[in-house]
Amino acid sequence: MQNTKNIIRPLLLTVGILLIPFFGDMFVDGWNWPWTAFAFFGVVLFSAGLAYELAGKYAKTGVISGFVFGEIVAGGVIATLRYLNPNDDVAGVVIITFLISGLFFAFVGYLIQKYFEKKRNHL
Repeated sequence: MQNTKNIIRPLLLTVGILLIPFFGDMFVDGWNWPWTAFAFFGVVLFSAGLAYELAGKYAKTGVISGFVFGEIVAGGVIATLRYLNPNDDVAGVVIITFLISGLFFAFVGYLIQKYFEKKRNHL
């Protein structure tokens, strides 16, 4: 039952978020998302939700705070790139930067958390 709960919550959240652009496609003129955009954002949102569920289950503080710090760093990097090159399109760089930075700092947060747990257990 617990494994099903880990999948159902991110799935429902993904569907709920994707209902916004779905209704936008139906009722707003000029808002035309192709099915590939729905598929891409569905995979990204579901993956992020599932990662959050699993991180929250196994290593809450270190992984989540590391991921949040990584996203803040990625936002700073993207803001700097936009400031230095205002005419460039950085959409692909944005997605990759947020993903890599978040995962890297989540891993670093996990390692830091395990280090402090190990140190606390020796005292």
